[in-house]
Amino acid sequence: MIGRIMPIVLILLALGIFVGYINPTYTGKILPLQAQIKQYNSTLAAANDFNKKEAELATARNAIPADAISHLQAYLPDGVDNVQLILDLNALAAKSGVLLSNFDIKSSASTNSGVDQSAGALPLDPSAKPTDAIDVSVAATATYGAFRTFLDGVERSLRPMDVVQMTLNDSTTGVYTYNLTFRIYWLH
Repeated sequence: MIGRIMPIVLILLALGIFVGYINPTYTGKILPLQAQIKQYNSTLAAANDFNKKEAELATARNAIPADAISHLQAYLPDGVDNVQLILDLNALAAKSGVLLSNFDIKSSASTNSGVDQSAGALPLDPSAKPTDAIDVSVAATATYGAFRTFLDGVERSLRPMDVVQMTLNDSTTGVYTYNLTFRIYWLH
């Protein structure tokens, strides 16, 4: 009889140990840890993918010739020098026979804070988009032909800029006053 009861007692003892110790320990402590380990593994895999992509981009950047990078930095600088900008526009206008006046420089919303006017340059915010812009309003006085030559020079300029607004004041003498707003771009 003990030979028949012993297996049943051992099965009940095994069930009791499972229900009383193993199952609560597994579901209470181990299961959340396994979920956390799974999350860490997925984060680690994402970090490895990021490192691979970063290495690919670094390799691609190192493959760009140095003269191409210097051309790009000359075309799209990493800041705007307000004084040099006004001098460049004045030089372009002088070649065309246009008189510029009433310069007004307005920084865009992402560079509004901390503008250092004394240094003549705008600070950069690397947390924003890769490019930023500044608006320059100016009044130009010229004949229509000279103004067209000036706009052609602006279009061919190495400085990346757009004319975003233009108004014209009528004149009976053939010399008009144009109010222009340029948007000038740079890299962060």
